[in-house]
Amino acid sequence: MAGGGGSTTTKPYVPKFAETAMQQGIGMGTDIAPLQDTYTPLYGPQVAALSPMEQASMQGTDMMAGAFGMPTTGGQQYLPQAQTYEGGIQGYSARPMVEGMISQFQAERPEQAEYRESFGIDPVTGQVGSRVPQNQPVELELQGGGGGK
Repeated sequence: MAGGGGSTTTKPYVPKFAETAMQQGIGMGTDIAPLQDTYTPLYGPQVAALSPMEQASMQGTDMMAGAFGMPTTGGQQYLPQAQTYEGGIQGYSARPMVEGMISQFQAERPEQAEYRESFGIDPVTGQVGSRVPQNQPVELELQGGGGGK
């Protein structure tokens, strides 16, 4: 018997709807990527302060503990002074601590900070960094490149 020897080639197939969805997902990721490393300051309180009733409850518990010879705070305040925000809301903000860490990072590692910032957006000017995806174009190509965003 003579052998017919042939070969079979298979091509990967991606349905058009899946190709379009993948390209749209990549496009959306490309759009939001610069925001990933852009610091957005925290406005307002992140943690609420104790209300006057909660403070009174704590004092009462402390006094009751003292009456039974149990350890008390001795009137010592363990929380810092709460800040008052617009509308009289009282609470605590992490913003000073976060901004302090960012400033320390920039002071101790200026080149690394500059590199990281090149992936983001300048919050004052809106200028995108040199390494954001729009400045590093990559052709989306699955089945000839159709579809997409």
